[in-house]
Amino acid sequence: MSIVLLIDYENVQGINLEELAGTDSRVCIFTGSSQSKIPIELVSSAQVLGNRLEWIRIDGNGPNALDFHIAYYLGAHITKYPKNEYFVLSKDKGFDPLMKHIAKEKVACKRITTISELLPTKRVKAPDTDYEKVLLNLKKIEKSRRPKNAKTLKQHIKSIIGKTQTEDKLNRIIEQLQAARIVVVEDGRLKYEI
Repeated sequence: MSIVLLIDYENVQGINLEELAGTDSRVCIFTGSSQSKIPIELVSSAQVLGNRLEWIRIDGNGPNALDFHIAYYLGAHITKYPKNEYFVLSKDKGFDPLMKHIAKEKVACKRITTISELLPTKRVKAPDTDYEKVLLNLKKIEKSRRPKNAKTLKQHIKSIIGKTQTEDKLNRIIEQLQAARIVVVEDGRLKYEI
């Protein structure tokens, strides 16, 4: 089983593919017909993937044109290789109903917003007891009263696990919450999936 990552480059930029160098990931980067310039940093980081990388430039314009291409390629890949694990890197929540439908068909498929969400250390690392305390506390808080930005979330975590905790520990708990898709950052604001 390998990982297949489909990137909505119209929607998510500033990515670094070097993080995938040690994985068996296959990557398809979808670009719109009007995207004529790709940053050298992305091209350089993409080279570590060799022939496991495919650039797909779509023809034509229109609302959701690139999204429909991603959906088509996703379906084509799943038909050939249903045992693979599929990820769509996009901030577009319009993919979510499709991801849920595919998951019901017993195919591992998920939308992510950062590449780090699919790295093994982020996905299988066992949460610690401090993380569990924070998660339990966030579940108890009324939705409208939960921390609204990263700064207030960090202060909230500090109040739960102790003010003497290191900045690294606080950041690690926030990373775990994001990797588990419990906390999602949208336009600088926090949303909770609990």
